Amino acid sequence: MFERRSSVIKDGSKLAFDYVPGALVRREAQMKGLETCFAKMVNSRIPATAFLHGAVGAGKTATAKRFCMDTAAYMASKGGRLNWVYVNCRIRNSEYSAVLEIVKSYDRNFPDRGFSVDQMLTSVRKHIEKDGCPTLFVLDEADVLLKNGGSNLIYQLSRYSEEMRGRVPISLMLISQSSISESLDRATMSAFGRANVISFNRYSEDELLEIVRARAEEALVPGALPDECAAMIASLASEYGDARFAIELLERSSVIAEEEGEGTVTPDCVRTAGAGVHSEVSENKLETLDMNHKITLLAISRCMKGLPSVSATAAEKTYKIVCEEYEVPARKHTQFASYISDLAKEGLVRTEIRREEEGGRAMYISIDSIPPKELAKKIEYLIETDQLNDEGGRSE
Repeated sequence: MFERRSSVIKDGSKLAFDYVPGALVRREAQMKGLETCFAKMVNSRIPATAFLHGAVGAGKTATAKRFCMDTAAYMASKGGRLNWVYVNCRIRNSEYSAVLEIVKSYDRNFPDRGFSVDQMLTSVRKHIEKDGCPTLFVLDEADVLLKNGGSNLIYQLSRYSEEMRGRVPISLMLISQSSISESLDRATMSAFGRANVISFNRYSEDELLEIVRARAEEALVPGALPDECAAMIASLASEYGDARFAIELLERSSVIAEEEGEGTVTPDCVRTAGAGVHSEVSENKLETLDMNHKITLLAISRCMKGLPSVSATAAEKTYKIVCEEYEVPARKHTQFASYISDLAKEGLVRTEIRREEEGGRAMYISIDSIPPKELAKKIEYLIETDQLNDEGGRSE
């Protein structure tokens, strides 16, 4: 029953949280910085260190893993080896569990209980000496480990090479959302040095669009993600500059398209996916709108008809029809424009000024966080309820 041809998703594994692409979008500078930091480890077997810091979804983990994979492949091509060990310290958030994860990278059958931290570190040291190849420990979310008293582990790992008298270079990479240099004691900082810092800025909307397109090319059937839907996903994720969020939206949009039997991802698929993660459109927010703003939002919702955005001119034409339907006087153009501005401030719509092909500029309106058809239903119900309440009040 699971054997069916997918019309949208070609390879779902490429949308997985822990998937690392072969090439990273707009992280060439950070990769080059890591290459500079660890050149002495690769070329001269000298221990190296690096701090990576930046916001959630800025590509720190993917860059670190991609660098380790590429470096291991490079060293193998030269007849050498690199052993790298990754630990997520938000999951392994105590010194004991972090060290256990490191031991198990060498021996998957190592028991979960019965050994102290020092005993496990001794076991790790023996494995490193036996392997005899450069080793790189990557501690992701290291700030969580430090808050839970893990500074001793970082110090111990940073001193491994000295204890082994340089026989095997032991290098260390720490990843966190903010700088953790203040959380390390002076002895550990002296082993690191302050110059080996790699910073990650939040992704811009254009960069997120590149990421979405690149991941769709790997994961989806050709043509399954129209340009306007890719742009919608990038726009939604740009509020946070978060690539993880963008890829999550891409995955959910694709799954929704599959479930609904669509041949491609549609704007409403993206809106439904966005609403499943977070939505600016709450019942309370809609209820607080007066009749004129409800009518305006309803007109915009109806005007969308599956489109990613509509011009204010088209929306105003629909607005006049809706006003007539509900027997509400249509306001003039300047007042209608002010209603749109108010709705944008509330996060219910998004506006953008674009150049028209025939010349001039025009305002376009989009609704990102809920399918317009569903929003129209909500507003219609609220307007009808308001009108019934008004009639009931007049009859009393």
